[in-house]
Amino acid sequence: MGSDGLKKFTAFLSGLALYQLPHIAFSASRYTLVRFQVPSVYVGLFINRMIIAFRIFTLITVGLATVYDQCKWPGIIPVGKASVIFLAASLTSILFVYCVGGEQGYLTLYYWTICISSLVLGACFVFVVKIVSSEIVYLMAALPITGIIVSSYHLAFLMITNYITVSDIPFWIVFWQIIIGITIVSLTVVMLYASYGDKPTVRGYENLWEAVTGLIKLGLDITGKTLELAGKVFCGSNTSCSCGTGGCDGQNDNFMTALGKAWSPLLLVALGYGIHNAFYPSVAPYKLTRMTEGYNIELTVLFTSAIPPLIIIVLKERGMGPNKPWNTSGWHWSWLFFLCQILCAVIFLWCLHFPWWAISKAVKGSTVLLGFLTVTYDFCAQCTRNIGTSGASVQGCKENSSMGTLNLFFCSVTQVIFAFLGDGYLRAYSSGEMDRDNWPTKHYGNFRALRYWIWTATKISFGNIGTAFTSDVRGAIQTKKDFLYILYTDDTDNSRKPPKTKDPKVMKIVHGI
Repeated sequence: MGSDGLKKFTAFLSGLALYQLPHIAFSASRYTLVRFQVPSVYVGLFINRMIIAFRIFTLITVGLATVYDQCKWPGIIPVGKASVIFLAASLTSILFVYCVGGEQGYLTLYYWTICISSLVLGACFVFVVKIVSSEIVYLMAALPITGIIVSSYHLAFLMITNYITVSDIPFWIVFWQIIIGITIVSLTVVMLYASYGDKPTVRGYENLWEAVTGLIKLGLDITGKTLELAGKVFCGSNTSCSCGTGGCDGQNDNFMTALGKAWSPLLLVALGYGIHNAFYPSVAPYKLTRMTEGYNIELTVLFTSAIPPLIIIVLKERGMGPNKPWNTSGWHWSWLFFLCQILCAVIFLWCLHFPWWAISKAVKGSTVLLGFLTVTYDFCAQCTRNIGTSGASVQGCKENSSMGTLNLFFCSVTQVIFAFLGDGYLRAYSSGEMDRDNWPTKHYGNFRALRYWIWTATKISFGNIGTAFTSDVRGAIQTKKDFLYILYTDDTDNSRKPPKTKDPKVMKIVHGI
């Protein structure tokens, strides 16, 4: 495998490594609570607290690491590689805490170990994006594929236990998931050190050998030409060069200039993927259909979400990808995906607030139509994320990986904001739908009703932040009466036995960092 192929593999492996912790924290929670002897009816509350804490802690270090990068402090690549080592150590500590403590274990310690590990993950995500910036599309492709792999692992483990006697299945399914996560992260550490040096790699023709080779292939005379002039001549003669038609001086644009050039992909990701979890999967599909149909739709989305990054990889390898200046390549039209996503979101809201409308009845009465709209919504969100991320760092004279880390920060901020607002809105809506005769905005105009829902959602979401900080997780969730609406709950206590065959074996928790 050549150097480029090795870097692509490392970028893909890095994506798998970065999403191990979220899937251990969320996707495995159904089995984790069985190990800690907490009734499975409380899985929604546990994940709700975990998601809130996870988002807060990751956002803190995403912000700090972004400042580190934007200030151009030295040693960011060695620090980034070291952060992946700390991530492997964090998963090891999670495994240790998970195993100790006897029958009931230390649930609160496990919870806070994951929270502290989230701090490591936030910084690690920024630094790894910085390191593999030139092959970012492969990292992005690995993120949804990680969900498919984890779900397949859960299903395969449960199927194997039908033929092999295994005691305490929930314990061992999480145990080996953490072991696999540690292995993947450790392998990523080795590959990062083997594939990348201590300076950011960029796509450009500032290197003398690349410039000279390119000019020779074009049949141009370079006798007596200096390196700087040779690079400019090559960029001016080659339409595929990222420097543009006027060449470049080998220097990155300053922050404001780079931001002015990259505003479109940055905003596309911040808005497009930022609002993703405001509606999926809490509103669509689970609020608009029964649990079984909702699970089937979510399982479909699990696989379709991997399609956009794979398409971007194919386009990139053929020289038609969004990893080039958008002002000449037409990728600004990607905003159509965002408009389509907003249209789907509006339809979901119509179904909730105007259930007597014909379109609402059609969507709620047809699993196929609801599934199509949900898949379309997620597909468009994934497109905005992958297209914008691929283009954010290449809108200037040369590749600027600092725009890639800034893109991650903006996306993280908007994702946290909209996810909290979405959860607050759903709680407010769910409390009001019980009594339609006394609907809170019954006598309001459209704009006043909009202000009411935004303010109520904001107030509730801010109130939920405090629930993430507790010194007794077991007591907090088992005495709480409200439930998280984005997840299914069981009416019976199955804490002493694994899920039945007729129940969903895998529940994918969608959470992008």
